[in-house]
Amino acid sequence: MITKDPNKIYVSFAAALVLLLTGIIPISAPESQLNVTSFGIISYKEPLIGGWGGVRLYEVNRFTEDQPPVRLRTTPPSIVFASKVASNTEMVMRKLKDQGYNGLRVMFDSPFLPINPPDWGWNDTWFEKTLQIAKVLDIWILLDYHAYYDAYQMTEQWVDFWRDKISRYKDSYDKMVWEPINEPLLQWQDGSHRLEGQAAVDALAGIYQQWIDMCRGLGDTHWIAVSAVCWWNSLPKVDWYPIVNDSLNKTFLNYHFYYFYDDYPNNWTVSEAEANADYWFQVVKDVIRKYHRPFLCTEVGAASYYGRPPPDLIVNGSAGYSTTSLSFVKRIIQNFDSYQGRMGYMLWMAGDWTPQSELYGAMDIWGYLLNHQVFL
Repeated sequence: MITKDPNKIYVSFAAALVLLLTGIIPISAPESQLNVTSFGIISYKEPLIGGWGGVRLYEVNRFTEDQPPVRLRTTPPSIVFASKVASNTEMVMRKLKDQGYNGLRVMFDSPFLPINPPDWGWNDTWFEKTLQIAKVLDIWILLDYHAYYDAYQMTEQWVDFWRDKISRYKDSYDKMVWEPINEPLLQWQDGSHRLEGQAAVDALAGIYQQWIDMCRGLGDTHWIAVSAVCWWNSLPKVDWYPIVNDSLNKTFLNYHFYYFYDDYPNNWTVSEAEANADYWFQVVKDVIRKYHRPFLCTEVGAASYYGRPPPDLIVNGSAGYSTTSLSFVKRIIQNFDSYQGRMGYMLWMAGDWTPQSELYGAMDIWGYLLNHQVFL
């Protein structure tokens, strides 16, 4: 979708009426969400979404009293469910709203190749409660199938799982983004069947296309986040993204950004971290120009290592940070906010599941050190 094309013109009421009557665009699409290029190509204006991720579906059933130590002595009443106290998920969404964010990335573990306890998995009741809270608070939900191998190793089962969920929930809430797979690895969980280079990108394109065709075939109209090949590829970074066709042109491209000490031990300075953030920002702009689709980063975090800790480590773990890694995140946000029309991003992480994180995850560890523009 060409979203920054200077030749783009917005659909007038009369033009939109003609297109509706001819059946070119669905009659349910609001005029404010549509635009048309000078070539007559219809596309949707992408929503600007910013917030935090890492909240499990399970946390809609958890309360601050369950998880010592806690920041709140008494859990406040829910503003969604009568005669109930607010769950951890509701508390996070309320904090998001107070801080000017408008999105929450909710995660669930693979139903086929799980790597966490059962309470990280899917549960219809938990999801329905999460949607109820999001509706009341007017929060975008990014539904994160938080796994790595499923889309490639067991494509048919993965598609069938999503078919059931989309059939059930496609009409439940407009402000949702499907994230079919968290970080798609083109190898099996045991390391076998690994693809590299263009073969990996082409295979991922076919996998995503099968998913998109299923989704649109069910009549679903939500936005979809399509990731580049993860984590590394021998091709130039701008070529990591699968080329897909979406009948609605409601597809974001996505990649996750970190500055890990393990990867840059000889360049571990604030200036090098900021230069790396600038480099990735240029890659993203090149990606938008090449693929003509908007970009939504569904995960950027300040966790600074996965093996060897850096010398300037302040807090460890998934919700932790170092001086250098936090400077990387700050620069990414600055760059994304400065882009024409801005770019959306989801910070990592706001869940209650790491020893350092307590209720609000990194929102209370380094999130308060950020400056960001408000997401409406």
